[in-house]
Amino acid sequence: MKIVDNEQIWKGSFSYLEGYDAIDSYIQVSFKMNLTFEGDSFMGTTIDSESENIITEPILVKGFIDNDKISFVVNYPYYYYKDESDKILVDKTMDHPDIEYLGFYDQIEKKFSGTWEMIINVEKVTEDEYIEEVASGGFEIYREK
Repeated sequence: MKIVDNEQIWKGSFSYLEGYDAIDSYIQVSFKMNLTFEGDSFMGTTIDSESENIITEPILVKGFIDNDKISFVVNYPYYYYKDESDKILVDKTMDHPDIEYLGFYDQIEKKFSGTWEMIINVEKVTEDEYIEEVASGGFEIYREK
């Protein structure tokens, strides 16, 4: 994909599984990114419909586009999560895990789609072995016209 304008607005959505049971459903969250491109690399900020009234500091984005591949990391300024009653809570004393996105461009759909993941917890089992608790889901993103 050839980048022409340096300042761009991108929109999309990400999804994640609500709960751990087979009957649980996927939550779809829309987002908007304000990006500045330098060559194929970009950085900027994002806001999503789930945290827009909760997170007050900028949510940072940094990534690149290489041909038909997009890769970026989203970094929330502090930790937020949902409690048992689906209420969003924040803990400004904790860092939020980086969220890594990887997707590919679909010529027919005219958008990137792929998966995201973040490491929620790491537990040391032995000197050289660790168990990672990972959250993941899907996403799609396109440049707003």
